[in-house]
Amino acid sequence: MRFQTLLRIAFLIFLLGFISGLGGVCYGGLYMYWGDTLRGAGLLLIGVGLMVIVTLAYCQFILMHKFESNIHRQYEAVLDAADTARQQKEFLRTIADNASLSEWAKKVVYREKDHEFVRDSILGAIIRQDWEGAEHLIQSLDVELGYSQEAAQLRDDVQRARQATLEEKVEAALKRFEQLCSGRKWDQARRETARLMKLFPGVDRIASLESEIELRRQEYKRHLLKEYDASVRRNEVERATQLLVELDRYLTPNEAAALRESARGVLKAKLLQMGVQFSLAVSDKQFASAIDVGQRIMREFPNSRYAHEIAEMLPALQRRIAHG
Repeated sequence: MRFQTLLRIAFLIFLLGFISGLGGVCYGGLYMYWGDTLRGAGLLLIGVGLMVIVTLAYCQFILMHKFESNIHRQYEAVLDAADTARQQKEFLRTIADNASLSEWAKKVVYREKDHEFVRDSILGAIIRQDWEGAEHLIQSLDVELGYSQEAAQLRDDVQRARQATLEEKVEAALKRFEQLCSGRKWDQARRETARLMKLFPGVDRIASLESEIELRRQEYKRHLLKEYDASVRRNEVERATQLLVELDRYLTPNEAAALRESARGVLKAKLLQMGVQFSLAVSDKQFASAIDVGQRIMREFPNSRYAHEIAEMLPALQRRIAHG
């Protein structure tokens, strides 16, 4: 619950007021019993009135608190819905951009990703001693992607791996494991570890890798949280935003809920910072820069007031650029 301290203070005030009113009623009754009817009636009325007033005031406070809590929950729900809508909009935009690319452009854009994926798969196949699969992937790297020199080097690596001793193969597997963990490829590390445990049964160093993955993953998460906290305290908005994006892959729902208020503060600070950049660019008549910042605001914060205002200003800025 929110405002716990305020609720306790309100309850203490109610309790003190009610006890005071009750005391007035008791004293009033005593005075009337002793024959002082006027004073007794006055204390009785004051006591009853005080009890009624503090009870009504406390009930009204509780109702206001419940009303505020409901409003806050609705506000949280609206923010969550807006964030989900923004993510879906970004996803749909990415799909639309990819769909509009020509086949040649797609090959250019994805060539580097394909190269990294194929090379990574070849190294994994070598560690698993899947020689046929490794050769097939090397052929794809050579013929389809055009990396002939690298393909020749990888064929030599396959030949050396086939002739290696068990100890050398285990060392190569451990080196590969280190590369995957250093690259934060946790899921791939788990899959390859499962294959290695079947390939090298009874090897203690391989058997311990399964638990090692989660230990390293949790250690890296703690590192990210520490960096995020330091960035927030130093008011490094851009760095904190980048860390939030990366942390999203590691946090449990409870951990994410604990960071929600902080994350909103960071995003709000980033929006304000970008808004200042936009205003300064417009003031300095750097209209191209202003349009660039404005489009970023509209893309990253589409439901914000800034985004709506900038959307109305962009046509005028574009005309200023067109007219020099």
